[in-house]
Amino acid sequence: MDRAPLFTLARIVLLDNLTLYQVEDNMVQEQGVIPKPLTEQELKKLVVDAINATTYAETLETYHALYGHMERGIGTDDVIHGLESEWQFERPPEFNQKYWQWKYYIATKTVDEVSITVVIAVDSWRREFKTVTRWR
Repeated sequence: MDRAPLFTLARIVLLDNLTLYQVEDNMVQEQGVIPKPLTEQELKKLVVDAINATTYAETLETYHALYGHMERGIGTDDVIHGLESEWQFERPPEFNQKYWQWKYYIATKTVDEVSITVVIAVDSWRREFKTVTRWR
């Protein structure tokens, strides 16, 4: 039995479910059914599960989020605190067709109880997210 077609099909299916952040390539999805955005409750569960399943600073923030705006004075500990605390959507989620994922704007507070917005990009199929940026 020739396994090449099966392997090729499996690879196509797997790649269709990856975001740019996972494959670190210029993959563009031009057509397909846009998945529904998660509710606040669904997103809160995904975020807490993802934080508990990984070393946050190593895998859940983009380079821009970590180093792009150091002058904002919002550290990783503030982001983790904010995402693990009570929060709500700061605005409706936006679908990013280039990366084929939803981007969520989360209104929360830092360790010092200062209001911030944390922007995360979510791969709901893999139950992962990346912090894209954060601001006061």
